[in-house]
Amino acid sequence: MIRQVVAVAAFAALAAIPFSRATAQQCGTHCGTERWAVKSLSDADRGAVSLTPVEKTVSALRALTRPQSLPTNGRVGPVELTTYTVHAVLLGWVLEDDRDMHLVIANPADTSETMIAEVPSTTCQRVCSSGHVRQVRAVRRVLLDRLGYPKKNYRPIDPPLAVTITGVGFFDFAHGQTGLAPNAIELHPVLKIVSDED
Repeated sequence: MIRQVVAVAAFAALAAIPFSRATAQQCGTHCGTERWAVKSLSDADRGAVSLTPVEKTVSALRALTRPQSLPTNGRVGPVELTTYTVHAVLLGWVLEDDRDMHLVIANPADTSETMIAEVPSTTCQRVCSSGHVRQVRAVRRVLLDRLGYPKKNYRPIDPPLAVTITGVGFFDFAHGQTGLAPNAIELHPVLKIVSDED
């Protein structure tokens, strides 16, 4: 009898969860951990992110002041609440363990000035329920159609590809990433990419 009461109570608790919330939690597979909610645009502050792009250069983004602390499930304004469009050259890419397409982009006038842009997989938890699946999937399709499938080791693109890339500002932690900016600024997630050579 006690088991039946417990089972009924558990079922009632599950039934009280809105269907959309339960579905969002169940979609996708585990991919990343560190600031993953922010990286996937599914964090507590996502509603405050402006999706109207602001044009910036790679140099200008690299010169931004890095915050002293980075919340796990929140954003540091104004940078992480801003969507940026950057004209750059794509120097290379790699498929990371968390399934992100890791892009190294650079200042067209000085390719030693690099930063990172990341395109998550839409099959990952939080990404699949972020509301930006179509945009992210379209970016991945553009890259696959243009460059083929990325490898697990970094592959330079020769000659570098001129691109216009749009993504949300994000500060990462330094852990030896190829192309890391001095302040660890990234565009993450990338929401649009266009080849300037087409």
